[in-house]
Amino acid sequence: MGKKLTRQKLNFVSFEPTDGRFIAFISVEGMLSSEKDPELDLRKASELYRRSIEKMRRLISAIKSARADGRSVPARKIWELGQVIFELKRRVEKLSLQVNGLYDHLVRDLGVKREWLEKIVIFRRYLPDKTLIPESLNWGRCARAPRTSAEKLKNFRC
Repeated sequence: MGKKLTRQKLNFVSFEPTDGRFIAFISVEGMLSSEKDPELDLRKASELYRRSIEKMRRLISAIKSARADGRSVPARKIWELGQVIFELKRRVEKLSLQVNGLYDHLVRDLGVKREWLEKIVIFRRYLPDKTLIPESLNWGRCARAPRTSAEKLKNFRC
């Protein structure tokens, strides 16, 4: 007989910034339904979230610096930011968790606009490989239609 594939239920986790770090919270129901030690998973999730936020802040700082200097922002740098978001989501899911309101958390903790983050995630979702992006391509050429831009880049190389 073949293996039956079942989708594991992910508990929602929230992060609250406190004294330069993040504390993770899940519902009582989530805590009771967990098969593993929820405290250990919450500590791991908090650390994953903190490290991801730090990486994203560094990338955003480089993006803002380029803009302030009048330089164009490389589309690859935007893709890298999207990749960090994807990695965060994937790693948290490995702990049987999902961030409750991921965009709301990122807007709060990064100080950026939700619409900008959504475009970054769309660009990354439809373009899984950074090497498909020409190094000379700037984000301004992709920002208005990130999905279309990503699909054109992907199809151009395939």
